Amino acid sequence: MDKEVALFTEPEELITWADQFDILLNITREEAELLLNYMEGHDYAIGHNDEGKLYQVDIAEENGEVMELKIDDIIDTVCNWNYDLILCTNAIKEETDSFEELVQADEKIKALTADESVLEKLFDRTFYGKHESEEAKKISDGIAITVFNESLAAIKPAVVMDEKPIYQTGKRGR
Repeated sequence: MDKEVALFTEPEELITWADQFDILLNITREEAELLLNYMEGHDYAIGHNDEGKLYQVDIAEENGEVMELKIDDIIDTVCNWNYDLILCTNAIKEETDSFEELVQADEKIKALTADESVLEKLFDRTFYGKHESEEAKKISDGIAITVFNESLAAIKPAVVMDEKPIYQTGKRGR
């Protein structure tokens, strides 16, 4: 490695880094542990240098690639891996004829879905999650305005006789 990168080996190390260099992330031990485990499961590690920059390190090879990344990118990658694993496990579940494989796939789906729930909350605190939330709000606001305008257009004007509106007070005669 041409860059001096210290790898995170414990969730507390990642939490300490986040507390110092990304105070808005407010990462929990469970979230940090998930990130480190998913990275390791895909033959990567997360590390940092003395200035606090984060790196993804390919640990499958002795001199694996070292790539600078932001924590938001790492979280996004892990969320995508989780999603892909859910899709693959569902495909295995649908294609298998083995009861044992079906049970294993069900258990794996439950674990991955629990991970997904934790990761979604973490993702929501990233730049991407906040941006996605803003875009969703814009879309929902646009839909609400369209529905309101369509509802307004469906309201029929008051009955008019001889081009003069008829007003009723609920009282007979005057």
